[in-house]
Amino acid sequence: MMTPSENKNLLPSHRSSYQNGTGEDGAEGEASVARLRIDDSFTTNVAWSYSTRAALLVLAAVIVAATTFVGGIATITPTSSHSDGSTAAASMTATESNSLTLDSYLPILGKSKKKRDKANECESDDGYSKHTVKTAYELPFAALFRENKGQKKFEASSVTIVGNDVYSVCDSSFAIAKFDSSLLPFSPNNVQIGSPDRDGDQESGYEAIFHHEGTFYVVRESILHHNHDDNEGGDEDKDAAVDEKHSYNAVIEELLLGDTDYTVKSQCSSEFEFEGASKGFEGAVGFADANGELFIIGLCEGNHCSESRKADAGNGRVVIMKKKEGDDVKDGCMWETLRVVKIPKSAYFIDYSAIDITDSGRVVISSQENSAVWLGTVNGIENGVIDPDAFSFNEDEGKTLQFPKSTDCHTVYCNIEGIHFINDEMLLAVSDKMKGHGKQDFRCFEKDQSIHAMVLP
Repeated sequence: MMTPSENKNLLPSHRSSYQNGTGEDGAEGEASVARLRIDDSFTTNVAWSYSTRAALLVLAAVIVAATTFVGGIATITPTSSHSDGSTAAASMTATESNSLTLDSYLPILGKSKKKRDKANECESDDGYSKHTVKTAYELPFAALFRENKGQKKFEASSVTIVGNDVYSVCDSSFAIAKFDSSLLPFSPNNVQIGSPDRDGDQESGYEAIFHHEGTFYVVRESILHHNHDDNEGGDEDKDAAVDEKHSYNAVIEELLLGDTDYTVKSQCSSEFEFEGASKGFEGAVGFADANGELFIIGLCEGNHCSESRKADAGNGRVVIMKKKEGDDVKDGCMWETLRVVKIPKSAYFIDYSAIDITDSGRVVISSQENSAVWLGTVNGIENGVIDPDAFSFNEDEGKTLQFPKSTDCHTVYCNIEGIHFINDEMLLAVSDKMKGHGKQDFRCFEKDQSIHAMVLP
């Protein structure tokens, strides 16, 4: 029989007769031709089969290697030694071992529904988005002003919205910040009205701002007042009397704002006294009654309106005040106390940093220490008109929402000190400066001295 190579070496004439079975081998030549065709086909098939098998072998090797790796992990058997020298193996059951698959160690995003271990409290909180406000927009105060009047520190403490403008105060400055509601960075419409250093080196202590009938009311938290009589002996006697005859009261200033400066209409102290300079009124709103008389609702920072009992959480208070003027009133005017009203215990906060109430009686109260807000409703306010005798918080209505946490579930909105409703779905907040000397975590630095727009869940 002629081999394929011998067939290829035939002259054309001989190959033709041979393949037609007419060569000198006759019928045997015809059979050889058939075998030749089979051999050619087999050679082609074998060549394809070898390349395919090689690819499959590579793929199989990868699968075997991966399976061996996972199997190695699954078969690791930790042991523990006993006092008698024996060892106890903490091995898996056959079912547990069989349940281990490659995607347990190499999960495919979007496909694997297996839940990994929760790393922190936020990851374990399946309702996180339901009780957390969402940041929509925020910007540092330093990025809002084109002209900062030499200020680098913005200890923001309160914010309000009047028309299309946002007004804010800082407890470190006597200037009133005015922003266009778009809150664009470095806008010429964002300005500081008045001098930051109005009273020299003294800080303003401004903790609240609200607007009523063309006048802005700003509240200085708690100011030391020396109550000795000017006719009491000499200077030494007066200095000795200061320790026994002094009080801490808030001071409420009424301001008329111009384009670049403001005029102080009046400065009147609160009748309500505080235990010290650091836990006075931290927020305030104002409403007129049916007769047009203005009433101020002042929010105490400390629980029980107290410095010594400030940390007794869930005992917030507001003070309702009315202005009293006359010759028989010390300094000619005073905001006298009408009522002290309890905030519901569901607002279980260590401190209270700001308050806002809408004309329909919806209320929001923020807490700096808890990095949270409490939403509720009040009685005694309808269509922007207050009945001071009927004012109260609805005990059965109210919920607490937290500010967003960092990716590792740490508090980052550490210094929220101002809060105001933008509308029914959004809040505007401002943040004070981070406390130094290790009093606050370094993560608090990112959000301090800023303004924030938040969406309610």
